[in-house]
Amino acid sequence: MTSVQDVLAVLERAGFERLPKPLTVVGTEFDFEAAARGMNTSHDLVLIATDQVPRRRLQRLVAGLARSLDLAASRRPVSLVLLGGVAASDRIELERYARILPIASSTPDIAEIEEAVAVLLPLKLPNADLVHGGDPVNEVMAVLGPLRATSDHIALIKTAADGPDTVKEALRRYANEGAGWTDEVGDGDE
Repeated sequence: MTSVQDVLAVLERAGFERLPKPLTVVGTEFDFEAAARGMNTSHDLVLIATDQVPRRRLQRLVAGLARSLDLAASRRPVSLVLLGGVAASDRIELERYARILPIASSTPDIAEIEEAVAVLLPLKLPNADLVHGGDPVNEVMAVLGPLRATSDHIALIKTAADGPDTVKEALRRYANEGAGWTDEVGDGDE
């Protein structure tokens, strides 16, 4: 029963609400081991069952629940988390009424549960700066550090927004100024 509670805990952290047992729909009681419903963005009805429930009985429960939800004109998608695995033939029969989310182990750890019910959980997107990198200008400025970032460096770095040719030209002018050269053509240069 601890695994059922672990699945419920994962779902509750994702915004699901635990439903009282037995689950009652249109006056009919369904004795699933646990059930939860999505509250915010998810509208799923999630049923939880272990391998302790005979598969024939589970098929009847899920089929009966589907009929009751149809009578209630419910539009909630139904998902069934199955702890302890399921035979292919049983799975095919259950998939007629619900999305099956099997967990092979009857005592899974939290990572296994989160992987199995991932389709029900909100997406966790990685930090955009980690995926695409941060602003390259800011990264260069961070590498330079505040002591080395002179006004000439900042002006040179800002030219990066205009493309590589602009940077080359700005760097050429910067180097020429440092060497005391000018771009002006003198009388003896030609």
